[in-house]
Amino acid sequence: MTNGKTMITGVLGLMLFLAASNAQEPPRKVEKASAPQSAATKRDAPSRDMKSREDTKGAAAAALLESAYEGDHPPEAVRMLAAVLRGSRMGAGDGWFGPAENRYSWKWLAGRCGVDPAARSGIPRNRFRGSDAWFARLDRDKDGAITPDDFDWSDRSPYVQMARMVDRLFGKLNEERDGRLTKEELVQFFDKAAQGKNYVTPDDFRDTLLGGLFSQSGSSDMPSQAVLIRGLFSGELGSMNEGPKLNAPAPDFTLKTSDGKETIQLTKRIGPKPIALVFGSFT
Repeated sequence: MTNGKTMITGVLGLMLFLAASNAQEPPRKVEKASAPQSAATKRDAPSRDMKSREDTKGAAAAALLESAYEGDHPPEAVRMLAAVLRGSRMGAGDGWFGPAENRYSWKWLAGRCGVDPAARSGIPRNRFRGSDAWFARLDRDKDGAITPDDFDWSDRSPYVQMARMVDRLFGKLNEERDGRLTKEELVQFFDKAAQGKNYVTPDDFRDTLLGGLFSQSGSSDMPSQAVLIRGLFSGELGSMNEGPKLNAPAPDFTLKTSDGKETIQLTKRIGPKPIALVFGSFT
């Protein structure tokens, strides 16, 4: 799909959504109330009805947007807009719209080491064509072999899930927040969990360690649907244009150095030494 079609389809999708949101509701029959409602119910009912109507309209607009790409893979911007229209707030686990691509995959490494990629035993140290330091780095779970699981950094990976939990628990114990867990901090945690005893039970340990750990921000802290849509079209949330594909040439650009004294053009720098380009949003 061309960038022009992506932009046009995205704009049409937004227009359809806004039009649907502003459309006049059809007249409804007046029905006799079956029972008196409490004050709280009267307050909540309109907001629930409005939310339900917005969800229905958003889903319809998303389906219409996707129908323009029936039989083809929609560009990332279209998939993002459709997700926002269906109610996604782009929170954790909601912001990735395609698997990452890397030429240095498990299959590539297994081939270089002369190991069958389907072998469950993985790559042992004596087959790895690299240093001990690199083997230790790649053998993420430290089981003595590099396996496909060591290459899985998705949210589905048990290692990734446990690593995130460990990081949060470390932060809970590290009261100074300096990245260094001291003996004093461990003793302080023990005293807090033991509550005067000379031991800590599993319940003491769990309740003290997890207390307040999973508190969530209120829904009001999340960006609204309108903010997300504006962010997508302004380039603050993703991009309306597809990035370069794997192995495709990087787009040329010209930029000033941080001190403003020099101008750098990518095509004039390629060749003498490796260049790493990082495209992303850092907020």
